[in-house]
Amino acid sequence: MFESMEQAIAVLKDVGEDSLKRVDAVHYLGDLGADEAIQVLVETLEDDDPGVRWAAADELAKLGAKAAPAVLRKLLDPEATPRVFEMALHVFKDNSDLLIRSKAESLVKALEANHAIEAMTEAGKLLNELAD
Repeated sequence: MFESMEQAIAVLKDVGEDSLKRVDAVHYLGDLGADEAIQVLVETLEDDDPGVRWAAADELAKLGAKAAPAVLRKLLDPEATPRVFEMALHVFKDNSDLLIRSKAESLVKALEANHAIEAMTEAGKLLNELAD
């Protein structure tokens, strides 16, 4: 359906585009798994369309350890919206990488309890742990 990452990004960022086509763009970007595609998917966690947001979170969860640092950095952004925290819960609770899921247990608990400060603290700890 898409011939390039740029084309998929353009469709995804066009909020006037059909939701299903935007979700297809999310899946295309997830299949690519490139760093730029991951960053776009992380930004999409704040999308106005809940289906598009969920698809982005799902793709990031499938990408496992490769996408985890970008999601953690987004959680540490003081401008992160509640949508990011909600979608990050899905990313880490349903992560395809068992090690990431295991290491993210405290983060998941904080996200489930809707404690943003605690979630940010846990995100920072996990980001540091993954960097080691």
